[in-house]
Amino acid sequence: MAAQHLFYRMYHLELRLAAMLLPIPEPHVFHGDKAIEQWLAYLRAQKCQRILLVSDPGVLALDLHAQLKEQLLANDIEVIIFSELGANPSIEQIEQGVSCYQAHRCDTLLAIGGGSAMDCAKLIAARIARPNKSLRQMQGLFKVLRTLPPVYVVPTTAGTGSEVTVVAVVSDTERKIKFSINDLCLVPKGVLFLPELTTGLPPGLTASTGIDALTHALEAYIGINANAYTRDKSEKAVALILDALPRAYHQPQNLGARTDMLWAAMYAGQAFTRTSVGYVHAIAHQLGAVYGLGHGLANALVLRPILEFYGDKIDTKLERLAKHSLDEHSSAAELREKIYSLLDELAIPHCIADLKAEDIPLIAKQALAEAHPDYPVPCFMTQQEMEAVLRSLIPNNKPNNEPAIS
Repeated sequence: MAAQHLFYRMYHLELRLAAMLLPIPEPHVFHGDKAIEQWLAYLRAQKCQRILLVSDPGVLALDLHAQLKEQLLANDIEVIIFSELGANPSIEQIEQGVSCYQAHRCDTLLAIGGGSAMDCAKLIAARIARPNKSLRQMQGLFKVLRTLPPVYVVPTTAGTGSEVTVVAVVSDTERKIKFSINDLCLVPKGVLFLPELTTGLPPGLTASTGIDALTHALEAYIGINANAYTRDKSEKAVALILDALPRAYHQPQNLGARTDMLWAAMYAGQAFTRTSVGYVHAIAHQLGAVYGLGHGLANALVLRPILEFYGDKIDTKLERLAKHSLDEHSSAAELREKIYSLLDELAIPHCIADLKAEDIPLIAKQALAEAHPDYPVPCFMTQQEMEAVLRSLIPNNKPNNEPAIS
């Protein structure tokens, strides 16, 4: 086991060097009162003629796409809508999007929604660029290696960070797993910050997507591949989230809080796209694949027990983060308490009602397979320790009838 862990650390060093040397692109951010106007001028300059608008039925039902669609049509840009996707976009749904894009001879993609819409648009673009390569064949690092059709995104949640990351996640329903595709070309060309589109987000989604962003920032910070750039982005993200997320949750129409959360999600995305994530994400991806849990909620459910597992091994880093995100006199313990209090304030359950004891060994095995060797975690977890974390999420293992998510 020691030799295997040494191999993992050598691999992590290679990833750290690659992240420092590779020219990770950053999308143009259109924000403020002139965001849409500036974006439309950009599209005209790019001679865009036909956009595939990728979104989910919930966004369309709320008409969150209506303003942008009208503006595009007014600028003689045709809009084709594709909304055949769920909370965890599947290989089959992405292939349907590819067919839609090709059938209507689109030249650009626009995702309006959360991480599922953005990941779906990114992967449709990857398949367009790589018509003879399946999504399964692109799993892992740098398997796309092509220039994609332009992808623009409008986050209607503030959490996934997909608007600035080199990663997109897809569900393989046949194998009952989720896997990621990672490539520099997956970073969108541009992102529009329209905080008014996030005000209709239900409180539960505001909470879970916000904790998703917090998890990105935390895992980027405590992982061994953090550097000055990613620490700065994580510190900014955590400070903004701890202040703005409760306000966005309790005051949904607070545009200041909503704007802060959009920036926080982007900062967290910029951090973890250079450092990767950790065990929270490894477990959350499996919970999403097996039980259909939304990614943000799955992260929120797992965050507390994983922080408890790490214990004092990450206290030095948490204390440094506390001094930047709370105040200069704060400790690691105070930051932990602040995070746990926030989870409770946002009504994040402590348990998963559907979690079955018989599923735990396979979930743990798949989570470890995802994490090792790719995730530069602070310390390594065994199969038994992973299973213990998962068992702590079974409702009857919790005292005092703590609430469970189903």
